[in-house]
Amino acid sequence: MGPRELGLGSGASGHAARACAILGLRCRKRGARFTKLFDYHMHSTYSPDARSTLDEMCESAVRRGLAGVCFTEHVDFDPTDAAYGYINYKRYLSDVDRCRDKYGDRLDIKAGVEVTYQAEFADDIRDFLDTHRFDHVLGSVHLIDHVFVGSPSYFVGKSEAEACEPYWRETMSMARSGLFTRIGHLDYIKTRWPREYGPSGLDRWRGPMTDILQMVIESGAIIEVNTSAIRRQLGGPYPDWETLELYRQLGGSGVTMGSDAHNASDVGQYFPEVAARLERMGLAVRSECEALCP
Repeated sequence: MGPRELGLGSGASGHAARACAILGLRCRKRGARFTKLFDYHMHSTYSPDARSTLDEMCESAVRRGLAGVCFTEHVDFDPTDAAYGYINYKRYLSDVDRCRDKYGDRLDIKAGVEVTYQAEFADDIRDFLDTHRFDHVLGSVHLIDHVFVGSPSYFVGKSEAEACEPYWRETMSMARSGLFTRIGHLDYIKTRWPREYGPSGLDRWRGPMTDILQMVIESGAIIEVNTSAIRRQLGGPYPDWETLELYRQLGGSGVTMGSDAHNASDVGQYFPEVAARLERMGLAVRSECEALCP
C-alpha cells in the first residue's frame, strides 16, 4: 500500500523520511534519549487473540527502529468475552520486567492494558484500575449488547441507526466516565461496515462524534490514532483523517499512536507515514520523550 492509498499525498515519501526527525527535534536539542516513535497499542500472547510473545514483539519493534512500545493486553469484564479473566497480572508484569532487562538498552518497554468499556461494568473497571498499576491504560468500545462490533454478525438484522446509535451512546458514556485518559480507535464500528448502508465516514456520524470529541477534550483525555485500520484496507486510520481534523478544530492537540498489533509483523506498521501527516495537521504525537523533556 503506497502513500496515496494511505491518503498521505504525493509528497508523503519525503515527509515520511523526515517524520521521526521532526518529532524528535526538541528532544535531541535537550539531550533526551528518545528521538523516534512509540507504539502505544499492541497485544502479545497475554491476550487471547494474539499470536506473538513479548520477546517477538520487542524484537520486531527494535528492527523497525521504534523508541519504545507499550503492551496493552486485553482486560474485559463481560463473561461472554474470551478475554474475561484471561490475564495473569503478576506473571504479565514479571515478564515485562524480564523483557526490560533483555531489551532495555535498545527499547523502552511499558506495561499497559486495553480495557473494554461497557457501562454496566463501570464499577468493576474502576475497582480494577484502583487496585492494579499500569504505565498506560487505554479505553475502547468493542462490545454492544455483548456482541463484538468488529464482526459482521453485529449488523445482522439491524438498520444503520439500530447499529450505530448504541455504539455512539456507549462511546460517549466511556468519555464521560473519567476512567480513561487515552481513548482507543474511536470509529471502530466501521471495521465490518455493511455495504448496504453506504460509505462509512464522518459525514454519517458527525453529530455524535463531535459531542464525543468535545467530551474527550474537556475531560483532559486524548485519542489514539490506530493504524490497524490501514492494515485492514479501510483507507486511513481509526479514527479517519476527517475526524482527526475535526478533533484538531475542536481544540484537540495531542494523540498517541498504536498499531494494535496482534502479531510481531504488525508492530509500528505505517508509523512514519502517519506521523508525518499528523505533524502537518498540527497534531502532536505523544511519546515517552515528552515525559523526559522539560
